[in-house]
Amino acid sequence: MREPAAWQTTTTRPSPPTSAPISEISETGLSLTSPNFEPGDTAPVETTCDGGNKPPSLEWSDVPEAAVELAITLTDQSDPEDPLLLWLVAGISPQSSGLASGELPNGVFETLNDYGNLGFGQPCISATSETKRDLQFRLYVLEHQSGLAPGEPGNEAWDTLNAAATDSASLLMRISPQPEP
Repeated sequence: MREPAAWQTTTTRPSPPTSAPISEISETGLSLTSPNFEPGDTAPVETTCDGGNKPPSLEWSDVPEAAVELAITLTDQSDPEDPLLLWLVAGISPQSSGLASGELPNGVFETLNDYGNLGFGQPCISATSETKRDLQFRLYVLEHQSGLAPGEPGNEAWDTLNAAATDSASLLMRISPQPEP
């Protein structure tokens, strides 16, 4: 049998399918960014279990004037049929322009995530999969107070946000398996 040509072989598998865009700016111009990574890039190590396991800094712009409250979710979109809620933070002032890494201003609070824990629940790639994971941050604009409470079950809170949001923007980051030393 003849050796395959270079173009006939590959050393990597394609990324898993995802329903999450790399970055999504709303029709009103609302956008979500991070100074810690570019849209679609690999997550900074401090956001993973190999680092500090805390959310990156997030920034937004062009919040509609009618906004009364903002909220953010982080979901694992690697399985579009069954996304995993990793973080939900609400009570964010629409006058703010971002969140610093690991810091929550007064009045801002977290709900439970799908691990049953309060706050940020970044999965460890080695514990969940041997492939890339697509993690999507979504900023929600609410024109009425959400009525959410600290420690509330995350999926119920997520449903509330999806039903009440009048605008949203998203940002994708990825985590990948770490090479063996």
